[in-house]
Amino acid sequence: MALRSRTKDKADRSAATDADNRMPLPRPGEYLVDPLLWASWLYHHDEMTQSQIADLMGVSRATVVNYLQQARDLHYVKVVVRPELLNSIDLAQQLKQAFGLTECMVIPFDGGIRPPSERIGRAGAQYLDQILMNGDVLGVAWGRTVLSLAENLPEKAMPDSCVVQVIGSQRSAYDGFTAEECVAFIAHRLHARSINLHAPAALSNAALRDALMREPTIQEQFARIRSCNKLLFGVCTVKANSLVFASGLISVDESKYYIANGAVGVIAGRFYDIDGNWLRGTMDDRMIGITLDDVRSVPTRIAAAGGPDKTDAILGALRGGYVTALITDEPTARNVLGRL
Repeated sequence: MALRSRTKDKADRSAATDADNRMPLPRPGEYLVDPLLWASWLYHHDEMTQSQIADLMGVSRATVVNYLQQARDLHYVKVVVRPELLNSIDLAQQLKQAFGLTECMVIPFDGGIRPPSERIGRAGAQYLDQILMNGDVLGVAWGRTVLSLAENLPEKAMPDSCVVQVIGSQRSAYDGFTAEECVAFIAHRLHARSINLHAPAALSNAALRDALMREPTIQEQFARIRSCNKLLFGVCTVKANSLVFASGLISVDESKYYIANGAVGVIAGRFYDIDGNWLRGTMDDRMIGITLDDVRSVPTRIAAAGGPDKTDAILGALRGGYVTALITDEPTARNVLGRL
């Protein structure tokens, strides 16, 4: 059942002072065992006030408020701001025009109350929900924002779709998640097939990497990666607190070569400069995962990223043509446009 949020009327903003001592009225049979569903339907679908619902259900208005909040927490209610409205604001249009994007969502600034990765992940979940179609092959590269998106993605049935891990496994989990878990989260939400890349992201030497890449199983998995028609990824910086270092994917010492050559960002473990040029180094010779050339070949390339330290990384990704759809926040959008 799809329920739509609406503007709360004046009656709903008044303080709740009712006591839970009214005689309950008979409940409709279909809602008898679930007051959360009953209250949600009356409020969102029938547009009754909270006070009216309280009278009907024989409870206090405060109880109705709790019912509605619980219904949201349990995903009975889906509250959606139509993505095309965010797509139409001036900052998004400027980014689309400047970088040839097909889509751009810029969410308003919240004053720094919540981390950008959490807020952008939520917005990205709404966007992904709108564009995914049954039969899609969705590639996923991990990240904090990708994890937030996965956790907030609405459930839908896409049994003919695949969610594909596009970068190998890191040495250890970071912040409680791994590349495999990001893929599994999304596949679970979509009731889709989950396809993991059963190999480390970085091997100890190039010869071992080359030998593993010749294995038929790995070749089959890369054929699936190259069949992706949509790709979801985050954007990392090259600063000391970057996820690429915290995850153990690469050491700070090993990254010095890339930084000395102008690296500003990382997508799926691959470094690039402010103009989007892929900076190849010894790390690339040891890596198992999608390359930046592979990224460009995917028709729909969705970057979900933002934050005060990611301006250069996002600008380089846009200039490099790695992104067709950008999900970001207002301060980041302004910073990127300010660099043009």
